[in-house]
Amino acid sequence: MYANDILIFCIAKTSNIKTLKSIFKDYSSVSSQNINLSKSSLFYGSISSRKINKLIRLTGFQHGIIPFNYLGVPLFKGTVKKYFLSPIVDRYLSKLSRWKVYCLSMDDRLTLVKSIIHGMLAQSINI
Repeated sequence: MYANDILIFCIAKTSNIKTLKSIFKDYSSVSSQNINLSKSSLFYGSISSRKINKLIRLTGFQHGIIPFNYLGVPLFKGTVKKYFLSPIVDRYLSKLSRWKVYCLSMDDRLTLVKSIIHGMLAQSINI
């Protein structure tokens, strides 16, 4: 995970993609940072495969597949499936299992559980 990851949403029109490419080019010239096309992906909604191929050729990005994780949070389309959320549940369980080593009172355990859950939810919401 890197702080310079970004998601950009736009309507899948050639003119929008050309504008984005222009913005990326201007950013690169000003910042001396280049976009790594091999690490960049294009995700899309309901558009034709012909249009998808055109946009991928135009951007040079990789073909993205939904669902995927963005900064540790699963992004998916449609109904929530158990396996989409299993990485988050596993993270909670691993943090909670570490506490078994410590001799904590029930009140202290409850406080720890609340603080971890609150922190992880806050992080997920901020993304």
